[in-house]
Amino acid sequence: MTKECEELTAKWIEPLDKWMGVSVESILESALTNKVTFSDNMDLPVHRWFRFPAGFSAELVSMVMRTVGVSRDYLILDPFTGCGTTNVVAKNLHIRSIGIELHPFLAWVARVKTFWEFDMKNLKEEIQNTLVKVREKINSPSCNINDKPELLRKCYSEKVLKELYAVKEVVDSVDQERVRDFLTLALVAILRKVTPADTGWPYVLPRKRRKNTVPEVFDAFRNQLMLMLDDLAKVTKMPTVEAQIYEADARKIDFIDAESIDFSFTSPPYLNNYDYADRTRLELYFLGWASSWKEISEKIRKKLIVSCTHQAKELGLKEGLMPDEEMDSEVRESLIKASEQLRKIKYTKGGKKDYDIMIVAYFNDMLKAMREMYRVLKDGAYYAIVLGDSAPYGVHIPTDEYLAKIGKSIGFKKAKIFVLRERGGKWNYVVKAGRRHGVKLRESLILFQK
Repeated sequence: MTKECEELTAKWIEPLDKWMGVSVESILESALTNKVTFSDNMDLPVHRWFRFPAGFSAELVSMVMRTVGVSRDYLILDPFTGCGTTNVVAKNLHIRSIGIELHPFLAWVARVKTFWEFDMKNLKEEIQNTLVKVREKINSPSCNINDKPELLRKCYSEKVLKELYAVKEVVDSVDQERVRDFLTLALVAILRKVTPADTGWPYVLPRKRRKNTVPEVFDAFRNQLMLMLDDLAKVTKMPTVEAQIYEADARKIDFIDAESIDFSFTSPPYLNNYDYADRTRLELYFLGWASSWKEISEKIRKKLIVSCTHQAKELGLKEGLMPDEEMDSEVRESLIKASEQLRKIKYTKGGKKDYDIMIVAYFNDMLKAMREMYRVLKDGAYYAIVLGDSAPYGVHIPTDEYLAKIGKSIGFKKAKIFVLRERGGKWNYVVKAGRRHGVKLRESLILFQK
């Protein structure tokens, strides 16, 4: 931690509205004029260990924490922790945290990113030993790739895929679990770097080729390990605190005591038909955690908060699905109308996507998750949510407004929306072609207080 950060954290004794005489909302309104995005994380230690664009800015987390007066004796919770951005920020500031993530791969990434308690001498020795073995193994890879998932065989040449599995074989043989996980994350982090195929987010397109130069497998793996090792040296200069990462469901966190959480920052799934399970298919296939679309669906997609039409269909949700009767009445009525409108529109479209079912299921799920958050937060605690709105088939769903109203109906005494940025502008050029809507979308931060 830098001297500036230490001085800053030392000031986090009580909410800033108490010792500055102005409101948290006005301070945050001013602070958020310096807009920050996920891409900023790629320059930050540990955050850059794995690139998952469905994330949010670490600087934003830090900014909000500073504004509401988070102090070192707090316990922080992120109920949709993803790759652990909130937990890494908290750990770097020596604040205890809990992360909840139902996607097993993302939960594992978060767990690896938040374990810094290595014997550094031992870790360096293990890395050097691994690199020596990898160099030997990679020169004469013997693994059979004919039984590997077709997607992998399409994305990589035979030579590169054999080299990747040769590295994996060496890494898998490491005895110490924490070291093995560290090495595995370094390997997984280079999967999209060493293929000539377009494997950018969100889609993997084997037939489309990238223009940039592809590094050699060994060089990419070694460089990633050196970066991660260097990052550890930067963040472990002072005693660290625990970050607990659970593979669990934000809609049911009964293992967390009522009124035990001091602050929460999270970014739940966006209601934009983004398939969070499918987007990690390359990594899941390579690790052997799944080998088909069906397996990904059974193990992951069906369990997640409903935010894409594939989930609605695979869960067997039917047309006419109604919003929870205990939902805010105004939101409930709006969702029923929007669902009916979407149902009519979808039968005029070739894809006939079940947006009408998806939007209702999403808010039913989010209602459950927000109830749990209200239960575990202490009285007066702040709860920050970052998310975007959506416009399936051109029907605008103001997600931030709906969740703010739902939060107030649950019992939160305050709920204020801060617009972070406009988004989706790059798609405007295809609106005339009939492939996209012309609705202006935004990303917002909702700040609740219990």
